[in-house]
Amino acid sequence: MAKVAVRRVNEWDGPAMLKIYAPYTGTCAAPEAALPPLPEYVQRIDRYTYGLGWLLCEIDCQPAGFCHLREDPFDPEDPWSVEFQVYVKEGQHRQGVGKALWTLMRDMLEMGSRRRVVVRVDRENREALGFFAAMGFESLADVPQEEGAVWLSYRLKPWDPQARRPVKPYLVEAADYEAAREHAAGMVRGARARAGAVGTAGQENPSALRAPGFWAG
Repeated sequence: MAKVAVRRVNEWDGPAMLKIYAPYTGTCAAPEAALPPLPEYVQRIDRYTYGLGWLLCEIDCQPAGFCHLREDPFDPEDPWSVEFQVYVKEGQHRQGVGKALWTLMRDMLEMGSRRRVVVRVDRENREALGFFAAMGFESLADVPQEEGAVWLSYRLKPWDPQARRPVKPYLVEAADYEAAREHAAGMVRGARARAGAVGTAGQENPSALRAPGFWAG
């Protein structure tokens, strides 16, 4: 039975995530034509991890996929709505990695009382379109649609609909986060939740520690 962990990332995960991302650059599944330099990518991780969020899925201690958030491109100043990207390592497709990553990210966003997630998918990527439809995404009708892509949205169920501001992903309650991690890890085929992936005070310990890449931005 595979040991699976789904967790928040840190800068030490940058090289592994770049290797996963590399095959998608220059294709309709990624926003970039070429792989960004590692230092630049690490800066992105530092910028977005604490304000929005990056997650990594590991199977038997090997990175299998990752996802992250960015500001909503239609309203970057809206703190309640975000954009989602997910990439699965070649050879790990159809194992539930994408579903596990999305599920944990969705749960953390709802814990933080956010309202909406948007995603951009190439029109010809039927597999990606099917994945997001299965996850509950719907067509985003109130924005200009691109010729080669569609925008989809997911309506979140915020834990506190009256919240005055969203809770950042790294500030959600540790017990809620750990329960959501266990739930997400169980979605990977043949999964056994991995012990020892979390250090003290609920912080991940980096030393312990067919769904294609979908571009959401």
